[in-house]
Amino acid sequence: MFHKQNAMIRAGFVVLGLAVGAVFGSGAQAQQFKMNIGCPTLGSEDLGKYTIDQLNEACHNSSSGSSSSSSSQPVQVASAEGGAALSCGQHKALAAFARMNPGFVEGETSQAIVAKYCGDGVPDNSVPQGSQAGGDLLSGVFRFERGYHTQYSGAKRRICQPYYSGDAYLDRGKITFTSGGHTWRGTISQNSFVSITRDGVTPRPKNPTSISGPMLEAELYNGYCGYGFFRLSAK
Repeated sequence: MFHKQNAMIRAGFVVLGLAVGAVFGSGAQAQQFKMNIGCPTLGSEDLGKYTIDQLNEACHNSSSGSSSSSSSQPVQVASAEGGAALSCGQHKALAAFARMNPGFVEGETSQAIVAKYCGDGVPDNSVPQGSQAGGDLLSGVFRFERGYHTQYSGAKRRICQPYYSGDAYLDRGKITFTSGGHTWRGTISQNSFVSITRDGVTPRPKNPTSISGPMLEAELYNGYCGYGFFRLSAK
């Protein structure tokens, strides 16, 4: 069933790509994507000087003003750089910052992206493998699935369930869905990567939470539940 659904959404990407004249293919074609120039790359001298909020604003357009904000109002409403993609070098920078600051959960998901899609031979200035053109142009109701990889028991199992599903609403680069008693709001970039930071989840979770990666197979991380998965498919 999952394979059938994913094949349907992949076909949708192809049709959409033909409509806009940009179907993603080789590494050379990846350079056709607009890159997010505000986000630092690996080796940036100023990387250690950023705060979590500054990185989220520069890389994910999430500008709450305070990572400890208790506001119930989400602030993440549009993709950074107008839907531009993050490069492998930028994901590596976010992963490096997470190693310096464990509270930066958005970097935890970037670590998983680097491990999967930005290995040896993938240039830092290219988008991660697994990118597909047109995700920021999709609109309508899609099916989401998410869950945590670790199997817990007791009270923790009730909070960190292995599987959730439901409807996600896409609107040209924006995504909204409700799951686990929270409303999640985030963005989808040109290369079809989902990005939801802690500021896009309301009520705000007690522990930092992030979703990042290809919309067909993204990474979920929560400071309490650990690593998990998130994916979208056609209904």
